[in-house]
Parts: sequence; structure tokens; C-alpha cells
Amino acid sequence: MSVTSQDINLSHTDIARRLLANVDAGTSDQSPVQMKVPASAYRDAKRWDEEMEQVFRRSPLVVGFSCDLREPGDYDTMEIVGRPVLVARGDDGVARAFLNICRHRGAQVAEGCGHTRRFTCPYHSWVYDTRGKLVGVPGRDTFGELDVSGLIELTTHEVAGVILAVLTPGMEFDPAEWMAGMDGALELLRLDELHRYPVVTELDSPNWKLTADGYVDGYHIGYLHSSTIGEKAITNRNTYDLFGPHVRIGFANKPINEIRDRPESEWPPMWEVMSMVHYIFPNVSISGQPDRPLMVSRLLPGPTPDRSTTVQYHFYRQPVEGDEAVATAEARRLLYAQVTGQEDFVTGFKINRSLSAMGDDHIRFGRNERGNQNLHTWIDKLVGNGSR
Repeated sequence: MSVTSQDINLSHTDIARRLLANVDAGTSDQSPVQMKVPASAYRDAKRWDEEMEQVFRRSPLVVGFSCDLREPGDYDTMEIVGRPVLVARGDDGVARAFLNICRHRGAQVAEGCGHTRRFTCPYHSWVYDTRGKLVGVPGRDTFGELDVSGLIELTTHEVAGVILAVLTPGMEFDPAEWMAGMDGALELLRLDELHRYPVVTELDSPNWKLTADGYVDGYHIGYLHSSTIGEKAITNRNTYDLFGPHVRIGFANKPINEIRDRPESEWPPMWEVMSMVHYIFPNVSISGQPDRPLMVSRLLPGPTPDRSTTVQYHFYRQPVEGDEAVATAEARRLLYAQVTGQEDFVTGFKINRSLSAMGDDHIRFGRNERGNQNLHTWIDKLVGNGSR
């Protein structure tokens, strides 16, 4: 079964219906053919440099979530492939991304996240407003003529609860073309209504593509995670909906068998019978469903091909308040940190070590690994096959 953005019913009931059909047929959604990726494409330094430039610096990335910048003056900061980024909601209500670099001597003007009316550089106290405009220079009459008006702004668009930006100044993009229908799928998650749990998890992870491979893979759940999150899964019966470079993955849970002969009006909540991942290319995974907590993972390539950092955020429909709610949220955070850190990433680091011994052999993706095939197809499209 091959599904593209042109023929997708976005409802979650439709995904459950398709998952049940896959369970009955003993299959997952299928790609037409298998795919082979040279092992060298993961470890080659030149290839990795090109991926950093074309995939991470010159393609739109998720740099924030609307719910984290609810009010004018809310801001967040991060560093992605060597680019310090500041995202702020201006006093006009518009979310903008900037290089977090003072135009005087290059110091960062903001740290962490929070709320402010002004960003003040700690070095010489140059001041910028929430739209990035330079509004204060101490001793301005002694400085001389200024040839800058504010922070370097990055092309930014806000759609379906996510804030997208390109890390190379001056590069434009069409958000509808880039999202290719994924924004419609994300609308069902109501991301703008969420509240972030304040504790963030940072995990060492392997090569960025090995890590991404795990997030778009439904084939391993019942095997690698057999004693944790895989206990509830019916493995390898996934749906894969492709939206350009992005993918939505449906996972069948064992209770889905119980709805087979029941009218849809009597089906239980969808989170009981299936799980979902929305992967926004190239590096953000959103795991969960409407009306349930969501885990967002942001994959940040490290300074060398064999390392990356994965940052996990947990979001809830209501603020997490009270001892019982905090204890439940903390238990959930630790569970997923353990699953990814001790199961996915431990395995990924072992693959890292294997790559150098693989010579001219390949990593193989089956017809059932549709998400992985789409990931590598788009990396090749942006970087070019000839470089690997």
C-alpha cells in the first residue's frame, strides 16, 4: 500500500482503520522497492559537512513552538549546527527568529528562555527590542556612525503551532510548499494549546542519520523495546503518510484487535488502540496524540559525524501543577529518557562503531521501512547522490 499526501484522510479514525486492515493483512504500508544506502554515507566527513550546509543551514527547521511563545516578549534560544538562534514574539504578536549575535562584537544577547521587553548584550549593553531593532547604544555619540539597525533576522513562518526558520540569512521559503500537507496533520494535534513541562532531557546520541532512522522506524518497536514501550505494540503493521520530506507514522497497539467487529461510534479513544509519530524533517519528532501528553525530540548534529545531541521536551494539555501531577510527569520523562538513551541510542552507538568495518557494504531498508526510505530520499535530494 502506497500513501502520499495527495490521497490522505487526515482523521485519526482513518489511521486506526488502516492499521487494523494492515494487522488483518499481516503487513505494513509498503514502498515499491527496497533501498540501499552506502555505510560510508553515514561516516564520511565531506558528506556530513554537505548535510550540515544543505539540510540544516539552508532548509527550513523547526526553531520553536507557538505554545512556548504565547505572549509578546516570550523568547527561546538554541544553537543548531554552530548557529546561535533567538526566537521571540514581538510586541506586534509576530514570531521572528534571529541570529543570537550582537551586531557590535558578536556576543549573544539572550540565554535560555523567558519573557522580556528588551535584549541587552552583556558585553557593552547594546539593547534590542523584541522585533530585533537596535534601540540602545551606550555612549552612542562617542561610538561613531552606525551601519546596522538591528539583529540579523532569519526568514521565519509560523504554521500549525510550529515556528519554522532557515538558518542562512536572506534565504526565503514557501511554508505551504515546504510542509506539503504536514501542517494539516499537525493541526489535529492542536500544538498551540500545549504547556511545556519545565524539565528538559538532553541525551548523547550517535550520528544524526542513525538517530533519525530510529525515529521514523516502526519495524523495531516490538523487538528493541520488547520489555518497555513495545509491550503494547503489534510490530511492523505501520501506516506511513508522506508529506514531502515529512512523515506521519501510525503504530498498531494490541487493543486494536478489540474494535474489529464494533461500529466506529463505539470505538474507544484512539490513543488506546494506536500510537503516532509526526516527524518534521530533518530533525524534530512529535510522539503522541490529541488530548494526550506529547513528547518532542529535537535532534542536534554534533561537531563530528559520529555524535549528536537529542533534546526531549514533554508537553501537556494543562500546566503540570501539584505534587501528584509532577510525579506522574517526571516518571514519564524518565521512562522515555531510559527507552531512548539505554535502548535506541546504545544500539545506535554500536552501529556507529560498526560503520568503519563495513567498507563498501550498505545499510538496507526494506519495503516496510517507508519512513526511512523517505528520509534518505530527501537527504539525497538536498545534498545530491553524487556526494555519497
